[in-house]
Amino acid sequence: MKILLEEKVLGTQSKKNSKYYWVLETVTGKNEVKEAPEEEDYLMVSSETGFIQNIKEEIIEKINAENVFSFDFEPKEGDYLSIKNNLRKNEYLNLIFMNNIWVEEIYMCSYRDCEGDVYTTIKTGVAFISENEIYF
Repeated sequence: MKILLEEKVLGTQSKKNSKYYWVLETVTGKNEVKEAPEEEDYLMVSSETGFIQNIKEEIIEKINAENVFSFDFEPKEGDYLSIKNNLRKNEYLNLIFMNNIWVEEIYMCSYRDCEGDVYTTIKTGVAFISENEIYF
């Protein structure tokens, strides 16, 4: 498997002509958060079906084993990577960088502090995925 996260500014044309794309975000600040409710009901954030979900273990293994970015990037705690299918909005994989590795965030805001952290997009790109190899 080959993975390359190549930077590309996502415009209408680039998104329309590609099946997969990715968005990389980082924490840039904090909001004031009121007392959180004692019981939280997490919503699903990762899709349950689709090609990305079928190969997600391989994606996570590869992204944790080597630098797959086409640009200089050193992930930091809390960075967030979303890989999405442009044609099927319910197919995607969301990863968060925690304890020096990328892990899947299955439930929305289960790892991220969605109310307290302010996220800003660092880079975006178009993803090209084939049966045998993955190209981002």
